[in-house]
Amino acid sequence: MRKAIALLLMMVLVLCVSIAAAEATKDFLGKPFPDFTVTDSEGKTFTLSEALKDHEAVLINFWATWCDPCKNEFPMLNKVYEEVKDKVAFIALSKEPKDTAEKIEAFRQERGLSFPMGRDEDQKLLNCVDDSGGVPRTVIVDRFGNAVFYHAQTFRSVADIRAVLNAFTGDGYTESKVLDAIPQDTSTQVFPVSKAQAIYPEESSKYKQFLIYADILPNPWPGYIVTDDPVRLRIEISANDNPATIQYYDDVNQGAPTVESLLDPESGAYVYIQHMPGAQMPEQWLQARLHDDTKNVSPVEYAYCILVRDEKVIDAYVQYLNAGDQHARWEYAEETAELPADGQKAYVIHVVDQDGNPVEEVTVNFCTDTACTPEETDEAGMIAFEGEPREYHVQIVDVPEGYSYDENFDMYTTAEYGEWVLRVKKD
Repeated sequence: MRKAIALLLMMVLVLCVSIAAAEATKDFLGKPFPDFTVTDSEGKTFTLSEALKDHEAVLINFWATWCDPCKNEFPMLNKVYEEVKDKVAFIALSKEPKDTAEKIEAFRQERGLSFPMGRDEDQKLLNCVDDSGGVPRTVIVDRFGNAVFYHAQTFRSVADIRAVLNAFTGDGYTESKVLDAIPQDTSTQVFPVSKAQAIYPEESSKYKQFLIYADILPNPWPGYIVTDDPVRLRIEISANDNPATIQYYDDVNQGAPTVESLLDPESGAYVYIQHMPGAQMPEQWLQARLHDDTKNVSPVEYAYCILVRDEKVIDAYVQYLNAGDQHARWEYAEETAELPADGQKAYVIHVVDQDGNPVEEVTVNFCTDTACTPEETDEAGMIAFEGEPREYHVQIVDVPEGYSYDENFDMYTTAEYGEWVLRVKKD
């Protein structure tokens, strides 16, 4: 009886179909990743446990042939694969049911990719990682068989991929550690997710707060238009962090003391008296951040704050980011929760057939440069995608039986919320 129960539990683990796994994305990190066997596009068998016998780690990439960010990522992955294939095994698994072995192999050959590619049948493995179905997704399994890294967008550079793999290979890697983020610039090494909370002016209520959005940023950067000099910055840190290891940095005083030394006994908070970068130089902005200096790596941006004198400085900073092709924009924080004048707060897509009838169960992709999010039409043939306001590349990727669509069709939304009608053909 015990053997039967153990076998049943193992099957549940392998298939990752438990409700708990579906509801808790990234709960798999730090735990053994389910062993799996797939047949790649060349007809060769790839088994995770077998790959780990001859390699120090395995990189698993989830993708689809219709996913533009996936295509953009593959040249970087391939370059690194050629460098590390003797110690790190790669496998790219398509989530798309229509991606047959022949189609995948043609895709691989066309782009000159050398790592094995196959299919994730019924998304069993992807659902273990992220039940949203979004791609690309990347997981690294270490030599102990544990899932230790998860990334939900494209890698920004070859250097970032190298940095992540270096964290889990080599003689120095003797025990499992979990990372679910990557560096935000190529000079920074891999780092664990921070528990630091925030940096903001103590009298923030009297300053106008703004948010900066950019491709490089996993979350918007907060900033304040300040008129005082100096400004007292309040630093909030999780109780789980050791303040003695967290260092405060800014663009003016690079080597500031540890946060522990900034404790203000009167308020009981960590407070630093910050001077703006010269009253005679109002066109400058000040960037302040926290990082943990115990990892012997470049500063890790745990918390971030930008101080400026006026809107012109924000515009200049956004222009600076856009010069690096970051699609940056800014808005006042108090305006972020407000709806546009027409009340629209989503990208609304209506899918109809040639007679104007709504069509349900049509899968539409909303893509940025780094990731695609699939959405499905409801019984009214409608999708309300509440993504970040920006331009999205929209593609139809699947239709129900009895319908067809132009596979070359695509469109781009505006940066503002709005409504669009897409047509499919009823056969």
